[in-house]
Amino acid sequence: MGDDDDARLLRRIPGDEAAFEAIYRRHVRRITAYAARRCASPEDVADVVAQTFVRLLHRAGSFDPERGTVSSFLHTLAASEVADHHRAGARRRRLTDRVQGRALLGDDDHARLEQAIDARRDLADLEPALADLAPGEDAVLRLVAEGLTPAEAARSLAITPDAARARLARARRRVRDHPSRAPGAPAPRSQPADPAPSEEVR
Repeated sequence: MGDDDDARLLRRIPGDEAAFEAIYRRHVRRITAYAARRCASPEDVADVVAQTFVRLLHRAGSFDPERGTVSSFLHTLAASEVADHHRAGARRRRLTDRVQGRALLGDDDHARLEQAIDARRDLADLEPALADLAPGEDAVLRLVAEGLTPAEAARSLAITPDAARARLARARRRVRDHPSRAPGAPAPRSQPADPAPSEEVR
């Protein structure tokens, strides 16, 4: 069976699974050999071959027998897939080169992470007391305990910084005085202890 038969099979793709399987069986070894000469690992070869035949499913209708054979058409698709594969690999290598040998987390980053972890543990212990807070007070307290400053919490909640500080102070006082709290137990971390001004109108 020659080029004409390949062309007839190709015209039946993608609606005819048997036609696609026949084309695959006829050409997969040549496409595999082509990819093997251009890829660095068996896994890369397998990816290129699989994606080449996926492309064939979508591009079969663009085949023009006057411009070449089905075999040359498949090799063109494989060449495009190899090029895409190498471009993706180059992008991955550039990203690796940019971060290789660098400390991705500095001392300040580690401190912030540890502080956030500790704050989450504290909040878990405080749930009975937090349940009795007003919603606005609870929201500010949780944001600050998770590492935001009162000003950042204010922006997140669309309130003024003074309002955030006032809510935070009330929340801390109510948590401290809650019946579920043992005497002398600390309030959540990352919270300022300064007295708060009166809350402003939003």
